[in-house]
Amino acid sequence: MFDDKGFVANPSMLILLHAGGIVLFLFPLLFGHFNSFVLFSNNDLASPAAWVTIICFLLLLFISPKIAQKKYSKSAGNVLPGKLPGMKFIILYFIVRIVFICVYESWFRGYLLSDSTSSVGWVLAALLNVSLYALLHIVNGKDEVIACFPFGILLCCLCTWQGAVWPAIVLHLALTVPYEISMLKKMYPNNQQPHENISNGSFRVSR
Repeated sequence: MFDDKGFVANPSMLILLHAGGIVLFLFPLLFGHFNSFVLFSNNDLASPAAWVTIICFLLLLFISPKIAQKKYSKSAGNVLPGKLPGMKFIILYFIVRIVFICVYESWFRGYLLSDSTSSVGWVLAALLNVSLYALLHIVNGKDEVIACFPFGILLCCLCTWQGAVWPAIVLHLALTVPYEISMLKKMYPNNQQPHENISNGSFRVSR
């Protein structure tokens, strides 16, 4: 929704891009690869990997708003647009964003990791996975690209250890959703009500 330069130039296009990404990452379904990974199994929560995931989840819930605070302070208020997006857009955005992250991680730590592990082994598969993951974030700046490597390795390890994709989904959501909510709270001072205008021409282009 925003970066160091501010809000996206076209919020409606942001929704469309996320929707397009959902369709793209679900594309393997057309080729019968849905069973190439496990999303969740009944015994998952009894495993050590599940408890490590839960601990990481709680840590990210605490750390993510702190990252938002640091980034907001560093921007010196530059992320504030002339008009803030409407509440309808914000609700729609988070619904689409959450679905996008679920299918995004299902593709990266599901289809891609599982199929490439079968072909080239786990080490090369994880290296390919994290490299592509970082490459996709290059538009968001050097700091985020660097962070993709340890975070991506963590997700690959937990999903392989667990034998399922859900650890990557819950950890990615724990990192992203609290961060964006914290940023939005700082952009609506004194409980200011959001404007109902979904698209605003004054917003700058970002990711």
